[in-house]
Amino acid sequence: MIKVDTAYKIQGLIGLIAVAFYATQGHLAGPSYGFFIGLLNIFMLQFTFARANRRAAEDPKAGILILYMSAVIRFILLAVFFVLGLSYLDQSEAFPVIITFVLMQIGQLFNLKGKRRLTD
Repeated sequence: MIKVDTAYKIQGLIGLIAVAFYATQGHLAGPSYGFFIGLLNIFMLQFTFARANRRAAEDPKAGILILYMSAVIRFILLAVFFVLGLSYLDQSEAFPVIITFVLMQIGQLFNLKGKRRLTD
């Protein structure tokens, strides 16, 4: 079972607040899709860090390579998801998608509390 860290709970809460805010404004699909993309990014990042840490115990260079490849893969996947989502949503839903996603990623700063390195 995946252990959910406090920082990830904060990111999820930030995303839910953004979705609730935009839902009161009449925009539910856009922020919900931004929330989905944000969650996808969080889980990919968590999975990759765990995999890189396991691999780095055997070979530190391989652990770093996993992190670099993960960054490239996540960047491409997120770009594809944004393009696909924004092409199907109304033009008025684009801003809530992006704002919800960005706010969730800003919540990642809570994950860096007390760390000297990104992989700590």
